[in-house]
Amino acid sequence: MKRLLSGITPSGDGSLHIGNYLGAVKQFTELAKTHECFLMVADLHALTTIQDKALLQKNTETLILYELALLGDLKNITFFRQSDVPMHAELQSILNNVTPLGLLKRAHAYKDKLARDVMEDDVNVGLFSYPMLMAADILLYKPDLVPVGKDQKQHVEITRDIAGRFNKIFSPVFKLPEPYIPEEVAVVLGTDGKRKMSKSLGNIISIFDDEEIIKKQVMGTYTDPQRIHANDPGHIEGNMVFTYLEFFGERGKTDELKKAYTEGKVSDIEVKNYLYDRLMKTFAPARKVYEELKRNPEKVKKILQDGAEKTHTVASQTMKEVRDATGITNQYSFFQYGLSHSPSDVQGLALISIDEFSRVEMRVGKVVEATYPEKSEKLIRLVVDLGDEKRVIFTGVRTLGYTIDDFLDKQFFFVTNLAPRKMMNEESQGMILAVDGADKPLFLSAEGMPLGAKIR
Repeated sequence: MKRLLSGITPSGDGSLHIGNYLGAVKQFTELAKTHECFLMVADLHALTTIQDKALLQKNTETLILYELALLGDLKNITFFRQSDVPMHAELQSILNNVTPLGLLKRAHAYKDKLARDVMEDDVNVGLFSYPMLMAADILLYKPDLVPVGKDQKQHVEITRDIAGRFNKIFSPVFKLPEPYIPEEVAVVLGTDGKRKMSKSLGNIISIFDDEEIIKKQVMGTYTDPQRIHANDPGHIEGNMVFTYLEFFGERGKTDELKKAYTEGKVSDIEVKNYLYDRLMKTFAPARKVYEELKRNPEKVKKILQDGAEKTHTVASQTMKEVRDATGITNQYSFFQYGLSHSPSDVQGLALISIDEFSRVEMRVGKVVEATYPEKSEKLIRLVVDLGDEKRVIFTGVRTLGYTIDDFLDKQFFFVTNLAPRKMMNEESQGMILAVDGADKPLFLSAEGMPLGAKIR
């Protein structure tokens, strides 16, 4: 399954409009049906423009609720907050040292700031280095695709440049991601029909505001300025009401309204009322989920905690590779990702907290297939039935005397919430549990236990 990563910054007030939905959320939920998706609330990026504690807290909390409400089912989606994964900032610091100054000076965000008569000395370093943090965001998760609008394509290109330089200077750690830009929704114009939809421009249609506010926004949408009377023939092209109906209207009804509009048989008010009704129907489930989440902050925190745990696992593996590649790791290193790494904790092995240990998921599985992979003298490939799913898990124990007969049709305990690891052109989705033996590791039998049962 291919992987993708996307993010949204709470630099505004955290509210979402139909432009956000069409340009990002809708495509993301569609891609999540066939991809492993990481979706990030990019709160560190917001610091480039917001230096107000209360405002940033409010914007971030609002955005989290709105995003979760629109996403609905989180199957295949890991939803997390950027600031909960410190590896983003660490990788940015390392990428600083392989990124040319000129590459950043060509970034749109920086050039746009200067174009608005802002003195170069007044541009904060966070805004200037925005592309490097975005590169770290992307490269940590080694995605195949990065869904972006046309205005963000340059950031993915810069990310590819930075990754390429790192791979050339050190070793090929990073995958070069591809931007994914659906042409039909790459840039969604606002209700004025002239500029990209943006709350700061006042040309939006909200999703979660009061119905009266949304109706007012719909009624103010640009249509055909040459049309004076309802019975005048109208133009469809450039008419934002019909542009939005292409996404939210019922196909048959929309076609009927187009025909009637061009013939002068339907008024702007009627068409706008239909758009309003369709928007309210489309977003009714999300508006309901939003109210439920707002009443249950612990549920929201649990979603973010689960997301942080998954991202920590993936990002930690990448950072281990980065540290090894750059030489930061050496014979005196004691740092281990995911473990407590205070020097006072290091006694040969780092200590972990009870909370950290409780996140390890161990389940009962039955080996239904065991084979020797070609071109490997060490691995045994296991297909494990966990009750609700089957997984491929590799174990490297052939050189210790184990054969496929030691595993086939037998039940063992498996660690199942590890990040997948590429082995023999497949992803190993877990690890069989073992304890030290006199000559070789011993695998813990789970015979007679229900498949999928967890160790508590």
